[in-house]
Amino acid sequence: MEINCKYCPKNDGMGSCKIDDCPLLPIIQEIEEMQSFLEITASDNPKELVDRLTDINVYLARSGKLLADAKAYQDQVTANVYSQHMEFLSRVPATVAIKFVAAQSVTANQLVVWLDRINRTLVHAGDNIRTQISFAKQDLALQRKGY
Repeated sequence: MEINCKYCPKNDGMGSCKIDDCPLLPIIQEIEEMQSFLEITASDNPKELVDRLTDINVYLARSGKLLADAKAYQDQVTANVYSQHMEFLSRVPATVAIKFVAAQSVTANQLVVWLDRINRTLVHAGDNIRTQISFAKQDLALQRKGY
């Protein structure tokens, strides 16, 4: 993922960030870890499903926090774009201004969308696993007492 530092709140004033101090790198690394976790096909073993559900709940809580942080970052970037281009933005129609700001905030927007999708996927994955666990419990009960 390419990071546009021009409007970053940590910008050095010359249009670039100090990459070692970039607030996005640890967030992106954590998001990539969540993405990798979600791309793993779950086992149908009930014990493993319970363990995965526990991990999903942790990731769900963390993705919610990261989403809030990403939205705060997005708001800061948007404010920086507006402040640096106020004269231009005040002369163009609102729709053009909105598109311009969005085009300057690609990294922040991508993080917000990515985290939102991860968060929603975690919710659905948790629901799916609960269904699989219920099915396994019902199947076990039927096996014990027969059909």
